Amino acid sequence: MWMTNDIATSFKTQYAINNKFADYKSNNIEIELFSSNLFDQIALINYKDNTRNRIKQEVITKRFCFIESEMLAYIPYCVSNITQKALICGTLNAEIAYYLSLNNIEVDMVVNDMEALNTLSGFLPNFKKIYKNSKINLYENFISLKNRDYDIIIHLGNSTTKEFEALQKIANKNFIIIFALSNLYLEPNIALDSLSSASKFGNILMPFIITSLTPNFYAFLSNCYHPLADLQLQKSDMLENIQFYNSNIHTSVFRLPTIHNRLISSYVKN
Repeated sequence: MWMTNDIATSFKTQYAINNKFADYKSNNIEIELFSSNLFDQIALINYKDNTRNRIKQEVITKRFCFIESEMLAYIPYCVSNITQKALICGTLNAEIAYYLSLNNIEVDMVVNDMEALNTLSGFLPNFKKIYKNSKINLYENFISLKNRDYDIIIHLGNSTTKEFEALQKIANKNFIIIFALSNLYLEPNIALDSLSSASKFGNILMPFIITSLTPNFYAFLSNCYHPLADLQLQKSDMLENIQFYNSNIHTSVFRLPTIHNRLISSYVKN
């Protein structure tokens, strides 16, 4: 893309991350909050990944966090026939729980560091509603979970065989698991390792991309539900107070570029 000097300067100004106004650090999580002209605020969250001896980073923008939050909540919701219980883990983005709860779903969210989540109190738009919502339960670890047989699991942490084994034990037999993938452009080998692990635990496995600030890669895993063939328009078309998700966007995120289709072809199960 060619730019004049004026356009280039404007581009840099818009996308600039300004002063850091808050941070938090513990043994496993580090959070930095920055001001941004274009995105209002940006949260950079680093999770220590002991299984791979690396740092996993989550980037959330205050202005557009509804994009991924809606998509990750409503893709599985609009595919499953009956959804009563959902589990969210591996993320501090409690907005996902908020959107699921709007549809009378009981949501359990495992937050290993509650103080880290509290750091985002002024960042997440519905933070106060989340804490007051009787449908949302926050837990510090998996041992404290009171529920089992989850219909939906949204797992944005480590995608390893060990993790999938643990999740399968607490999932409904007709489960849907949405899990995060490493960037297929930048870290294809790590993404393929995750797909290889997941393929042992479901009959349907389909990656997808949500593009907001950057392309973010995920995968849909299930024993019985297909993310496209089982999309229920009576659900997706009746959603209220949404800003991004719709049935056309739902189907489009599963249409991957040719370079990625070739890369993942031996792992996809549909």
